[in-house]
Amino acid sequence: MARIPLVSREKIAEKEKPAFDAFMASRAGRPNIGPYSLLLHMPEVAQKLEALRLCLRDEASLSPKLQELVMISVAREMSCAFIWHAHAAAARKAGVRDDIVDNIREGRPLANLDPEEQTAVDFTRELLQNRKVSRVTFDAATARFGQRGTMALTNLIACYAVLAYNMNAYELEAPAHPTEKPLPA
Repeated sequence: MARIPLVSREKIAEKEKPAFDAFMASRAGRPNIGPYSLLLHMPEVAQKLEALRLCLRDEASLSPKLQELVMISVAREMSCAFIWHAHAAAARKAGVRDDIVDNIREGRPLANLDPEEQTAVDFTRELLQNRKVSRVTFDAATARFGQRGTMALTNLIACYAVLAYNMNAYELEAPAHPTEKPLPA
């Protein structure tokens, strides 16, 4: 159970109900679980963060496979069970090898990543662990993904870190996944 109650329309200030309604309509009937069930206490913030997330997900400079790899790397680095729940199976489906997903979950060393995967994981880990990336890592990302791709990578990490910070601060638990093991505590 989260530290605060999940939001409902009745709990939103009248002036924020249009933003709440617009956000819920944009979800097209998907269940209101996960970080947005918390963030909707501030509907305009939820809308803007979701717009950023969707913009980054549509960005062509990083393949869906690399995006999912980055998301599960953020989940592991930030110990965010809900992001793991939402993206581990999707990473496998997008083409991330099973051993990579399993080793990230368990915090084990990664082996035999292709150069794009290695660059994305190194960049993600450095940014989250050190709050910056080295010149070597930055240059490797720019050589691999270009200036736009490196910008997309940086902002994808940041967007999912914001989601993780919220879920971790409010202790939002991830439901059991039908096929994926949860992140170890």
